[in-house]
Amino acid sequence: MAVRDGAGGWYLGGDFTRIGGQPAGGLAHVLASGELDTDFLPVTNGLVSAMVLVQDTLYVGGSFSSVDGTARGRLAALSTEDGSLLPFDAPQASRVTEMVFSPPADGPGRLYVASDGIHALDATSGAPVPGFSAPPDSPVQALALGADRLYVGGAEVIALDPDTGAVDAGFDTGTPMAVDANHRVHTLLPTADRLYIGSDRTLVQGQAGRLVAVDPETGHLDPTFAPVIPSKGNLPYVAAGVYDLALNGDELWAGGSFEGGLAVVDAATGAAADIDVPSYDLQVNAVEQSAGSMYVGGHFYMSDVVKTRGVAAFDAETLDPVPSFRSTENAYGDLFVGAGAVWIAGTNHMGYDPSALAAESSTYFYDWTRDVVALDPETGARIAARSMKVKNLTGITTIGNRLYVARRLENDQRFPLNRVDVYGPSGKKVDSFQVQRRGYITELSSLGGDLVAAGSFEGRYLRSAIVKIDPATGKVRHRFDPKINGPVYDVARSGNGMVAAGLFKEVWGGYDATWKRPGLERMRPDGVTDTGFLPKAFDGNRVLLHVEAIGDLLWVDGASRAFLDAKTGKPVADPTGGDAPWWVAGVSSDDLAYTSLIFPNLGGRTGFKLAYVAAGR
Repeated sequence: MAVRDGAGGWYLGGDFTRIGGQPAGGLAHVLASGELDTDFLPVTNGLVSAMVLVQDTLYVGGSFSSVDGTARGRLAALSTEDGSLLPFDAPQASRVTEMVFSPPADGPGRLYVASDGIHALDATSGAPVPGFSAPPDSPVQALALGADRLYVGGAEVIALDPDTGAVDAGFDTGTPMAVDANHRVHTLLPTADRLYIGSDRTLVQGQAGRLVAVDPETGHLDPTFAPVIPSKGNLPYVAAGVYDLALNGDELWAGGSFEGGLAVVDAATGAAADIDVPSYDLQVNAVEQSAGSMYVGGHFYMSDVVKTRGVAAFDAETLDPVPSFRSTENAYGDLFVGAGAVWIAGTNHMGYDPSALAAESSTYFYDWTRDVVALDPETGARIAARSMKVKNLTGITTIGNRLYVARRLENDQRFPLNRVDVYGPSGKKVDSFQVQRRGYITELSSLGGDLVAAGSFEGRYLRSAIVKIDPATGKVRHRFDPKINGPVYDVARSGNGMVAAGLFKEVWGGYDATWKRPGLERMRPDGVTDTGFLPKAFDGNRVLLHVEAIGDLLWVDGASRAFLDAKTGKPVADPTGGDAPWWVAGVSSDDLAYTSLIFPNLGGRTGFKLAYVAAGR
């Protein structure tokens, strides 16, 4: 959590162990310049979950038992000058969840603390305030001081006499407020004529209850305040709700677990304010105003998200997401950009089943039917006329305005027959031909205007891993033979040549010579090995299932070194700073770039469907 320091900076509390490159213990002070205050780095041995700043004293509460090695039971007071521990000592029986300070009137100031109940403490010594006794309502998630009441938010909202702790019977928000005992009030914001309540409830007195306003004297619901907060949460297993509120003039800012994570409404009516607020992929836990700006914090990773499934579009120059492109398809697989369509198909696979059982039953390949999905390149909407289901689909690619679809014709042959169907811009089939060489296809691509089929093929003298095909006649270009000794699982155009990845360790070099290649090979346009491309062996000689050319770099999936120089094969630094999209591959078209989920994933990492995209974290 965070509290303003009054000078444009912030005191931060949590469970972190490092900040700004410095060791830390859950507490820090960030100056208005954004620099870390290295004079304030006290160390707690547990979570800091509540803070209150009073002049030059910072009260902190949480689940810790010591501060800088001195015993302090879940509650402590620190000097803002240097973070040193103050004499204030008031051990709490359970985690401190909330605190609020009441300025002194005739006597010392009071600190109200929520832990196993509500406690009023002398702000100087930590001693309990005589005569104060409040009923327990644990866990308490919210505390707020009104003109003459202490408001407490837990399973319900109650008002206490701040001097005695007695419940104000005249304040009644109506019962039951909660649908069940698991729902809580998370934030309270009192004003002169209203008390705003943020919770994860579905109903309060019959009205949508995630954000309501009540009369601060009686607790009665104000029906004129009717905001619309999305009912769907954006953090798994967490109920949708409002977790923090901030008032900025006549605008009420609400952060929480709901679609977008942040909403701004008219403080009087609840109507959506005319403000273009950013959206967040996960929940917002804190909203604060400081120096004319609003600050938000929470579980989110990305702001200004664009919700899309399976495929996303980016500006190719800035890599900002295109908000108008929102696919609702659960499409996944390899991605191709052709005239008037973005194509996605799950085509990348590992060839035949080599087991003795498969050979005995004469089923080298599984029977399957896969989707080829065509999407509008501007909107992401499915183009029904150009989408199709293909039995035993093995590859798709585009040349000009034509789509080429490869499918296997046999499952009982180690080197089966294959057919390529050709579709025009209207989605109708315009041509079809059988591939002259028997073999299994794992990937279809193009090079120099010809089709390229990768996999493993049966030849007269050699079994080739890649064949080049005339797209007009279907004839194999026999002079093109990279002579890779083993199956190829993926190919990518790089420069004017091509790079292949797969299950091989060497390439035939002629005259009984072989060149060592660790499952990765670069070839010239004529298929001859580029001898200047010399990648080192990858850890464990792992199968390389996917390779993608990104400018002058190669991205290799399943490798110990993800990025290589495309010309030399030497490893290069990760240009993403460690945030490489391990399960997406990009294809550019004019001024847009597209990404799509890759399947399958050989590296053991979980490949989640692409759900949200954003320019940065």
